[in-house]
Amino acid sequence: MADYAVLIPFVTTEEGKALLLEVRSQLVKQPGEICFPGGRVEAGETPAETAVRETCEELGLNPADIEVFSEPEIETEMMADGRRVFSVKASISGDLTTKLKLSADEVADVFLLPVSWLEGHAPEYYVLGQAADDELPEILRGYLANYGEFRRRGETYYWEYEGRGIWGLTARIINRILGNK
Repeated sequence: MADYAVLIPFVTTEEGKALLLEVRSQLVKQPGEICFPGGRVEAGETPAETAVRETCEELGLNPADIEVFSEPEIETEMMADGRRVFSVKASISGDLTTKLKLSADEVADVFLLPVSWLEGHAPEYYVLGQAADDELPEILRGYLANYGEFRRRGETYYWEYEGRGIWGLTARIINRILGNK
């Protein structure tokens, strides 16, 4: 089973710290969903190297723009299918409006999610096998339509920010970053 790594990119804005998130392109698995940049760990790479490489490929950044926090900050999420996903915290410096060059094959858009907004808005929580469709937010129902038989498995945290639904692994990582259970 392959390992994966995602970068948790913090950006400093005039309003404080924010997370840089991607909207997946229509050309990839889970189109339109919100995620952190990342991908499969290649042979000989550390999770931090993978997270930086993938971020540079997806967002067109230079590795010098990314400062990875110390290695002990790397945490692991276990997926239901047994895959390990390493979360690598980092900061991205400079003016993103001039630096970002999105890979159209993988990324439709990016946005900043203010940490202060997250701290003021607790996530919703759903046990997918128990919640009726009409109890789930419309955006989440749309995402789940892409999951076939796995649609009703597991549980998820969920936020809606400016018309974007954040759920699944991404929401789980954000919830952990905020220090929630």
